[in-house]
Amino acid sequence: MTAAEAIGQARAMRPGCGIEEERLKDWLRRQDGEIRARIVLPGGAEGYGETGADLLGAQGLADSAALLVPFPFDGMYPHYLCAMMDAALGENERYAGEMTRCNALLGEFAAWLRRGSRPPARQVKW
Repeated sequence: MTAAEAIGQARAMRPGCGIEEERLKDWLRRQDGEIRARIVLPGGAEGYGETGADLLGAQGLADSAALLVPFPFDGMYPHYLCAMMDAALGENERYAGEMTRCNALLGEFAAWLRRGSRPPARQVKW
């Protein structure tokens, strides 16, 4: 999923929300940075070095930038953006619902990574 796709889906879910696009991109950068630090790097997953909104930092996030979490788990991005919009607007119940959806997809992604990057079997001698 690209940054533009995530923002477009979130805007469709929250029509009329006046949050600036730069703020939404900043939230995407933070989310990818947290995912990389807490899920991808500790597990040693390979293939995630070139993608992610967090890598673009101060130079800006292009609309075509690929986000870190792949399909089918990338549906968490619109839910995350909606949750952040809801939090910014004081919609606490909507925030809680969106974060529940986001965290469920993020948990599935983390479990998928763990299953795919198991350490090599060790030779144990008794």
